[in-house]
Amino acid sequence: MNRATNSMTSSRHAAGVCVTIAFLALWATTGCFAEDVGTIEFVESWPQETALDLADLRDAPDVWIEALAAATARVDVASFYFSRKGDGKDAYGPDEAPDLLVPVLTELVRAAERGVDVRLLADGKFIKNYPAVPEWIDGIDGAETRIFDMGTVCGSGVLHAKYFLIDDEGFYVGSQNWDWRALNQIHELGVLVRHPGLTASVRSVFELDWDLAGANQPVEGGEPTEAEALAEIARHELQTASGRRVKAVVAASPATHLPAGVPWDLPLLIEMIDAARDSVHLQLLSYGTTDREKRLFDDLDRALRRAAVRGAKVHIILANWSKSKYKLPWIKSLAAVPGIEIRFTNIPEFSGGFIPFARVEHAKYLTVDGNALWIGTSNWSRDYFYNSRNLSLFLLGAGAPRDPDVFFNLSWQGPYAEIVEPGGEYSPPRRN
Repeated sequence: MNRATNSMTSSRHAAGVCVTIAFLALWATTGCFAEDVGTIEFVESWPQETALDLADLRDAPDVWIEALAAATARVDVASFYFSRKGDGKDAYGPDEAPDLLVPVLTELVRAAERGVDVRLLADGKFIKNYPAVPEWIDGIDGAETRIFDMGTVCGSGVLHAKYFLIDDEGFYVGSQNWDWRALNQIHELGVLVRHPGLTASVRSVFELDWDLAGANQPVEGGEPTEAEALAEIARHELQTASGRRVKAVVAASPATHLPAGVPWDLPLLIEMIDAARDSVHLQLLSYGTTDREKRLFDDLDRALRRAAVRGAKVHIILANWSKSKYKLPWIKSLAAVPGIEIRFTNIPEFSGGFIPFARVEHAKYLTVDGNALWIGTSNWSRDYFYNSRNLSLFLLGAGAPRDPDVFFNLSWQGPYAEIVEPGGEYSPPRRN
């Protein structure tokens, strides 16, 4: 495995450059021919008893159940962790807070019972906290679970991606873990995509990780040339709910472990920000320029500052979990830049009582100038791009971020927002 890994490492950076050039070329392209057009639907989760529900977006539990019920051949699920209410020592909640993951899992079992092949991939570190669901699914006829330890692949990191595939036709990717709290106690955003070509890209990521989790030797493919990469991206289009057609590409992290043809998402994010002229909207759980090992990671930070210097209005929403002593100095420094405004959100506790690791903004997306969107599974600190498995979807075209911008403004202008002052004092909330 080491020889294959090293050869992948040397070639992925070259592939990332090729696809990044293609990405920039597409930014200015208005009339590329699309070989096939799929659909995209934005899907939300929102904390019970809050003002964060958007009537125009369907809720994740309903969409997930509908998608699973439609599967005819196979369902593949990858998630950082899987947790029903009460499964782990910190997965408890008041009786009034329903567990909406149970009907989703019930539908997954029904799929296996009607002959659909079900595979479940969970992270090797977090499985210690929440082993019940993966073990249960693994015991069902027609289903199999594998545990993926990124530490054996990258030396550190986790399987942080959250997505699932339905047959060869569609996939869901978003900020929701398969956790009961993610479905009605946390603010989340994801997308349901129906497009065989894009689904194939996501499947190549899953298959690589499935093989690695099974200690199998991953099969390498050839790298695309710049022209091939441009053609590949240009032929993938999605139609939004408003009827607009937008170009789309799937990307992932880390750069050292990507299947052939899937670009590294970090360079695309930087170039997306560098193309901004009017507006940058970013929402994350957390933002870090240094990590606990004190390694500097300012690639994205510098891009945001450059955008503000060019005159773009940069608005950033961060969860109040980012009020930590090693993140606050950098967040305050960024907030001091003219043209950049940052707001924490403080979602109130559920009326029925405290719920651990909940009542928080957890969505991860970026919109630029009303015509570009990144939505993915990464928070913005070094590990997510260099050591951990994460998945991204990029959309290009007028109106691509319409629904995410509405989602953003609801939190930005809502009752839970708190402007970050460079000289302010902040204390992190209780999490568990």
